[in-house]
Amino acid sequence: MMVLEVLSFLDAREFLAASEWYQSTGIPYRRGYLLHGPPGCGKTSFCQALAGELQLDICMLSLSNKDLDDNKLSENLREAPAHSLVLLEDVDAVFLKREIASSKGGGDHAPGVTFSGLLNAIDGVASQEGRLFFMTTNHIENLDAALIRPG
Repeated sequence: MMVLEVLSFLDAREFLAASEWYQSTGIPYRRGYLLHGPPGCGKTSFCQALAGELQLDICMLSLSNKDLDDNKLSENLREAPAHSLVLLEDVDAVFLKREIASSKGGGDHAPGVTFSGLLNAIDGVASQEGRLFFMTTNHIENLDAALIRPG
């Protein structure tokens, strides 16, 4: 097991056991991770293994779903089971900096999720407490600083 995987596992386990501490200090009880690397390096597999090890449900979302908009994204995140790991894959495929990436093949379809909607859904007032939230990207250099900041 790689060092990062061990640290992430230990951090996630510690986070899940610390709800009372978060509540008593008034710090939002949320934990987010951004996994990055080339395709096929195990980002999604790691999330699946972590969810299995921690006995969490895993909820996978794709921002490229043409029926997903800001409201539906927020709704999906709110309705995810309490004891779950939420995985948002390939966030770089949708947003380049704060702009919606143009679709491949010359089509004019753009996803209905805005950058602001994404930030509000994952970190806003209505975001759920006590969940592990993972995003994956193949190209961290293409992401806006708001998605790669600590916290």
